[in-house]
Amino acid sequence: MTALATLLLAWLGSSFNLAFASSMVQPDWALALLLGSLLAHRANWVWVLPGVAVHDLMLHWSLWACLPAASMIPLALIYLDEHLGAGLPQRMLLLFLATGSMVVWGWSLAAWLLTACLAVSIWYVLTKQYAYAT
Repeated sequence: MTALATLLLAWLGSSFNLAFASSMVQPDWALALLLGSLLAHRANWVWVLPGVAVHDLMLHWSLWACLPAASMIPLALIYLDEHLGAGLPQRMLLLFLATGSMVVWGWSLAAWLLTACLAVSIWYVLTKQYAYAT
């Protein structure tokens, strides 16, 4: 249920980005939702990575915008969790690396910061939800 709801909200967020791109500074809604859910539970990569691919094709007309960095997050989380333990600093670093490509693709620094803050909020809510489910 969480996967379907997140994917539908990500699609709606991409629609907001396309509709209001020139009128106001806004976060990348879809990327924030998808990265937040990936950081909340690394097993979500199965449905998050195709969502990031669709996001890249919709907003950037390329698969090379955010997908390469997002594809490395599950592998990096496995490695870092095994060697350092599950922790906030490495996840924040991965989040900033994955959203850093937004600046390369022409997003403003304010939009990048809004996306990172939204992703952290979604990550917090979904982590709490996954903790109560188990």
